[in-house]
Amino acid sequence: MSIPVYIRKEYFRAVTISDKSAHILEFHYLPQTVDVFEEGYQIFHLEYYLESRTKAEFIEFYLTDFALRGKGYGTECILEIEDQLRKKGVTMITAPVGYELAPLGYTGPEQYMELMAGFYEKTGYSISGDGNVAMKILE
Repeated sequence: MSIPVYIRKEYFRAVTISDKSAHILEFHYLPQTVDVFEEGYQIFHLEYYLESRTKAEFIEFYLTDFALRGKGYGTECILEIEDQLRKKGVTMITAPVGYELAPLGYTGPEQYMELMAGFYEKTGYSISGDGNVAMKILE
């Protein structure tokens, strides 16, 4: 059973990414998915599951263009989504660190899991002892 959390369907956020350039990102919230657009092009997709009113699990997320990786878009998108979930009463987020198959562009699951663990730690998550789950308490 999933719990609906109602978030305004469209939300704009001005962000500055790592190269110091400014961008306007448009967040589209639907039940259990968030899509982010810049100038009409989708750049980010996230799927999540609400286990309860206070606990969310990120199922998967990705930047739609491999060339955008490493520039700060993923970080800005995750932080914005966390902020909106926090405003709706979510206090804890969990997420898998990797998958059995690595996405295109990676040498294998180990490389991808290492990259994702670094991403989660950079955005304030703790990695479980077995390295399979990232967890963050929202304050």
